[in-house]
Amino acid sequence: MSNIALLFPGQGSQIIGMGRDFWNQFDVARHLFEEASDAISFDLKKLCFEGNMNELTLTMNAQPALLTVSVVAFQIYMQEIGVKPAYMAGHSLGEYSALVCAGVLSFREAVQLVRRRGMIMHNADPDQQGTMAAISNISIGTLQKICEEVSINERPVCVACINANRQFVISGHRQSVQEVIRRTAFKGTKHSYLQVSGPYHSPMMENAAEQFKIEIDQYQYDHAAYPIISNVTAKPYPSDQSVVDYLNRQMTWPVRWLESMHYLVEQGVTEVIELGSKQVLVSLMNKIAKNIVPYSLGQPSDLTILANSQARQDKLLTIRKHKLSQLMSTALTSRNYSQDPAIYNKTVEPLFPKLQRMKEQLDNPRHELSEAEIQDSIVLCELIFAAKQSPMNAKAMISTI
Repeated sequence: MSNIALLFPGQGSQIIGMGRDFWNQFDVARHLFEEASDAISFDLKKLCFEGNMNELTLTMNAQPALLTVSVVAFQIYMQEIGVKPAYMAGHSLGEYSALVCAGVLSFREAVQLVRRRGMIMHNADPDQQGTMAAISNISIGTLQKICEEVSINERPVCVACINANRQFVISGHRQSVQEVIRRTAFKGTKHSYLQVSGPYHSPMMENAAEQFKIEIDQYQYDHAAYPIISNVTAKPYPSDQSVVDYLNRQMTWPVRWLESMHYLVEQGVTEVIELGSKQVLVSLMNKIAKNIVPYSLGQPSDLTILANSQARQDKLLTIRKHKLSQLMSTALTSRNYSQDPAIYNKTVEPLFPKLQRMKEQLDNPRHELSEAEIQDSIVLCELIFAAKQSPMNAKAMISTI
């Protein structure tokens, strides 16, 4: 089974020129751009390749554009690389891209749906009273408390995206967002306003969610070919029947990206590939998990890296060696909880010199570690943890190696 997850970016990842190199080199890209433009009676290729950033950032334009580029990248990935993913996950709008690539929703229908979604979301804030801002260097608890203190019914504000440790997005009424930024600035935070045209994932989208529910009820949703992580639950969709409910709730609920990525780690995912421009999700993954290797497929040249299986295996081996070294250190230095010194002395002490020698070999950059040596080291660590009667979750540590 594959240990790869495919990630699909959301709004804020749009750039002028995205998808152009794919369009120049791959028939499937040209076909999909033409199909998308035909579906919404709008020249999407011209907008992506030659438009201006303000026009592309408008949510009714950005959503079908980003979805199209991600689906193009997925089709090229399957055509050129072909390794099926163990999981898929999309950030906000990116969840629709994942649904298309997993076969839940047709591409044409999805382009039409997110175009309509964008219009509904834009019209929910016609006077541009809302905004979104990224805030970092603060705990989630502190940020949520400040949002609760500032938020009132007429001017709500909330945490809209939990992107990484101490990296979030807030959304809501412009005055309240500004007040949260003012209060958090005293705590040493950094902030930046997002290139979006509305206060998404906030209570200001409640009317939009009600309107959008009517739209999504009109579509047929098929069974997913791959597990898709929901923004709402940070776990896979339980069934195709849950699609409407989850997509509707996603309009006003926070994006639980950090938890979603932790779920992938727990499931043994070792590589993620972001399908789209700008590498926003690659950057987040570098902050979230050091034991997952992130890649991007946003232009044809990225295929060279993805096709180099030996280089990818070498990266994974480096990560495994690092985690194994940590496991060995923990086994050697962790506290002994055993109440029977005789059993401890008989079982553990003879293993220490052998494990120490293995660790020295492991830490030697000139020594090429074999799979058999890795497994022998893991067995020794398991024996030591068992003899010490350690309460720590050694199995969880071992499962990631």
